[in-house]
Amino acid sequence: MESPVKILGAFVDTLVLNVYPTDQAFEIEERRVDPLLQEELMLLKEQAQEIEEDFPTRFAFNGAPLLMRAKGGDGFNWIMHNHWLTVAVNRSSKAQVLGQVRCSSAYLWRVRDLSQIIVDVHQFLISIFGEYIVPHVSSCDLAVDVTGLDFSSVQQVKEHFVSRAQLTGLIPSSVIDDGMIDGPDSIKQRWGRITGLPFGARGGALSALIYDKTHEIKYKSPEKAWFHDLWLTARDENGESVWDGEAPVWRIKVRYKRPALSEMLQEGVFHGVDNAYDLEERLPGLWSYAVGHVDGGEDGLPDGWLRYVIPTEDTNRSRWPVHPDWRVVQSAFAPVVLPESEYEREEREQEELLQLVDAELEAHPWKDASKMVKCHTSSGSAPVALPLPAVTLDLAPFMRRRRYQVNLRRMVAQIAGCSITAEAWRPDGRLAGAQVDLSDTFHFLYEEVESYLEEKKRNFHEQVQKKRVLYSVEKEQAIA
Repeated sequence: MESPVKILGAFVDTLVLNVYPTDQAFEIEERRVDPLLQEELMLLKEQAQEIEEDFPTRFAFNGAPLLMRAKGGDGFNWIMHNHWLTVAVNRSSKAQVLGQVRCSSAYLWRVRDLSQIIVDVHQFLISIFGEYIVPHVSSCDLAVDVTGLDFSSVQQVKEHFVSRAQLTGLIPSSVIDDGMIDGPDSIKQRWGRITGLPFGARGGALSALIYDKTHEIKYKSPEKAWFHDLWLTARDENGESVWDGEAPVWRIKVRYKRPALSEMLQEGVFHGVDNAYDLEERLPGLWSYAVGHVDGGEDGLPDGWLRYVIPTEDTNRSRWPVHPDWRVVQSAFAPVVLPESEYEREEREQEELLQLVDAELEAHPWKDASKMVKCHTSSGSAPVALPLPAVTLDLAPFMRRRRYQVNLRRMVAQIAGCSITAEAWRPDGRLAGAQVDLSDTFHFLYEEVESYLEEKKRNFHEQVQKKRVLYSVEKEQAIA
């Protein structure tokens, strides 16, 4: 059965990062907020209290200054904010974190590039706390907006939703041996129309909320009407608009708190989601854990903490098939597989061939000296078999040298990308209108790398020689 449900958008809707102090090796250590920064924040807070309104600071993010609030909160002494994010700073030495930053929904959906968001926020936090910090994920909400869902019947909702939400006093005591719970915690309605379905305690490690986003915008958050413009950009495979501008849009939101993120496990791959830079590649797994995989779990049966199902006569509700509408929801964060380019195909095939050659050479190193070669005498008599001189022929260095050439090309591509990013981040002290220049960029990087090596007490020549020995480059150059 084909589903009428269409995805209008899927992204992180709330992101809270804890800021931890580190040593110069970027290992987390105990350290308090710099006294000079504390003094500055204290004066800013006093100014805000004196005028009884938020006071502008010197810190700016995304083109807007952060404003200091007159009061702290949630265990933090100072809170600064603008339209895009909120930064809370901690003075106490009891908590290990220096501060916490919350990215607004408007900022997240506007950028919709999590790696770029993490980099930009991290760079901004460095301007406040200094270089030696690391951002860890404190909480993360994933949201998917869809059109085509129909929750018109209360009975339908109660019968078709099953979850593993933690029991509370509001949840019906309908748990049997299959460990599943019928329906949501409660059903929110307005004028007899279902508007919200919560699952699990709001402050729990993992919870979910399904609600009519168009209704929420119309009656509670009209300032979020920009979502309409976002939804109108969604297109189907034929390039046609998916949303007509009027149909209800339902949001499926999954909330992950720190305890749940710490427990996330993929055997042999990772245990826990801590560093903010790891979050992007974990999104598909986080979403699938909450709502299930499109093709079910490893045993082929439906999985997921929450799912919308088709009831059957089977008394074990964990085996009830997933509703086609929910399969669309399950696919929201599936990784997008881009077609392989001609260059990538050639690179892959060449690398695979070199690996096969190395494996073959390792198994059969061609050291058999018992082979014979036939040699004709000058008198024209019958050929005489002469023993082949004992020769050890090892082609592995030649094959590795070819592999190094391929990898060198890849490294050049990486250096090109990093140098472009470095130039974009570089404080611009040039004359107005001056064009960026590659040679100038590399001169800037030369000075930065030289300064870094001096700071780390490393000699460039010695490091290169170590690498040459490690990769047997000296021997292979002699062979060449």
